[in-house]
Amino acid sequence: MIYSMLEPAKPEVAAVVNEIGDAIQAVGTDQFQACVSQIILETLNIREFMSFRRVDANAAPDVILAQSRDGRSSERVEAYRRCFFRLDPINRLLSDNQPTGTYIARIRREEIRNADYLNNCFVRPGICEKLTLAHRTNGVWIALTLYEFEDDPVFDAQRLDTLYHVANLLLPLLNLHHRIVDLTPQTARISTAEMEERVRWAFPQLSRREVSVCARSIVGFTTEGIALDLGIKNTSVLTYRRRAYARLNVTSINQLSTMLIRSSAANHLALAG
Repeated sequence: MIYSMLEPAKPEVAAVVNEIGDAIQAVGTDQFQACVSQIILETLNIREFMSFRRVDANAAPDVILAQSRDGRSSERVEAYRRCFFRLDPINRLLSDNQPTGTYIARIRREEIRNADYLNNCFVRPGICEKLTLAHRTNGVWIALTLYEFEDDPVFDAQRLDTLYHVANLLLPLLNLHHRIVDLTPQTARISTAEMEERVRWAFPQLSRREVSVCARSIVGFTTEGIALDLGIKNTSVLTYRRRAYARLNVTSINQLSTMLIRSSAANHLALAG
């Protein structure tokens, strides 16, 4: 019998594989973005990313996920989705004539000809290059765009090889997440902001940060996901959660959820009475 430990040929890919299990379990939930953000922003050291699904080259793409370390990308993402995608040379490359497969495309800032697109999506935020990894299957494009800022590590050959392998893992998950969320009635899903409001009303004795941590715990975020979403350390998440549990005299997320349900039910009865 031969027995040995397998050593991964690519440590960078292995690091992502170790985290991909959390992303698989989180598909279709609010926790999915935090899991994917952890992989891309932290493990792969990318400052900003956007993922979209596109069926029609002439129609606005559906943004699946978008995140940046500074939290300032939302306006730029919406501007791209509404109008600038038509001016993106990479978008034109993702044509219906391409066979099924995974593709990689890069474009530098100086290659952009439209002044509005250049200023809004490259010059102002300080982006010098964008790299898009895209997969086409059954007539649908799923794309993951990564942005390189002026002081970021360059997309060299070794990094590109790692990103290509990671894309083959993430792109199918992004597609599945979009399909599940798209089929889920929106009224049945509670956003993080809505949960924060419920927790704040039910437990006024909690601090603002304790409310934020508890709300994300209830909707299914991991400790790492909460830390990434709030921009704090894992240890801080544990501290805030421990303080909240002590204030409420509970010891688990299940007890906390039960208290929240009972509090909401009591409020409805009071209003009805």
